[in-house]
Amino acid sequence: MKSKGKIAFFVKVNVLVLYALFGFKHVSGQSLQDYEIQLRDLERFGNSYFAAYTNLFSSNFGFSLNQGWPGGSIPKKSGHISLSVVGNTAVIPINDNNRFIATNQLYQTPGVSTSLLTPSLFTDADGGNIGFYLLDPSTNNRLVNPINGDYLRANFNMMDGLGTNVGVTPFLMPQLSVSLGKSTEILLRALPLSLVSDNGRIGVSAWGGAVRHELSQWFAANDDPAFSVNILFSYMKNRVDFTPNGERFLTFNNEYFNTEGTKVVLSHETHTKQALMFFNYKLPKLIQIYAHGGVIDQRSNLGSDGIFRLNIKNEFISDVVDDGHIEFSNLFSSKLTNTVPAGGVGLLLGRGFLQTEAQYTYANTHIASLALRINLFKGD
Repeated sequence: MKSKGKIAFFVKVNVLVLYALFGFKHVSGQSLQDYEIQLRDLERFGNSYFAAYTNLFSSNFGFSLNQGWPGGSIPKKSGHISLSVVGNTAVIPINDNNRFIATNQLYQTPGVSTSLLTPSLFTDADGGNIGFYLLDPSTNNRLVNPINGDYLRANFNMMDGLGTNVGVTPFLMPQLSVSLGKSTEILLRALPLSLVSDNGRIGVSAWGGAVRHELSQWFAANDDPAFSVNILFSYMKNRVDFTPNGERFLTFNNEYFNTEGTKVVLSHETHTKQALMFFNYKLPKLIQIYAHGGVIDQRSNLGSDGIFRLNIKNEFISDVVDDGHIEFSNLFSSKLTNTVPAGGVGLLLGRGFLQTEAQYTYANTHIASLALRINLFKGD
């Protein structure tokens, strides 16, 4: 929903700025195209701000989504099938280094003035202030209203924090495991979901898989050793699309402008690849403990699809500009790529029909996983 707030913020700035521009057209003698670079600068500032605001979420969600894979011993026989429900979340401590965004680290443009600090996503602080000034394209000076002497500017609040004071990225999905024999197992996860509310339609899709293989079987003399070494390769993809409902969102119609032809879909997508080694030990009374370590790579993209279109309706304005509309395609785009080491510990309880597994991993931040597993078939 914070993405929705950011879109609304950007639209509101553009509408008021263009209203002021055309309201004083007879004074400045400029055209819409002369001011388009200023609007593009505002778009670049908005992108840098949105990326910084959501950074704690977007830089950790893929890492957490690709955790919670089984770490215990692998069935030796083929045909062993189990079904699990796996929950993961990153736990991101909020401290002085990530509580606020230093706005001097964002995209800088002469037409934008902001508070020195504004909150990041998970804090409980109120958003800072932002002012957008229209500049004279020929001098780059701030334009002044000839009637009252005020700057032509628009003032807005930046986004508030969510108020959690700790960063979390919870996700729950089913997992199917099938053994292929020779202590090799494939695992699949998938979750297509579509939600409809008064605020719009949200589509959530996540899918991925993993393959596990016991390396120690090739060196151990015992068919069922207490200690085993497994290797796991996994991949996860997630996408969230938000399609707003109703004309009240990102659309308007007044005597000067309308947004007919506008359709914007917000999106967040992650691709995560991982390679881990598991060192597992069986304890008495149906308990297994393990440690794991390896490397994980995440590619995250916050963006939008579609077009925001501003149409000019006023005849006086249409007479002085060459084009009757301005379009912004792919309004927002922010990409992150990060490869980090991953490691942690886990505990597996049970060996029969029902098992429970808890796992802790550190990969860029703290990640907690919990799985409830039902073993459906033992295999041949």
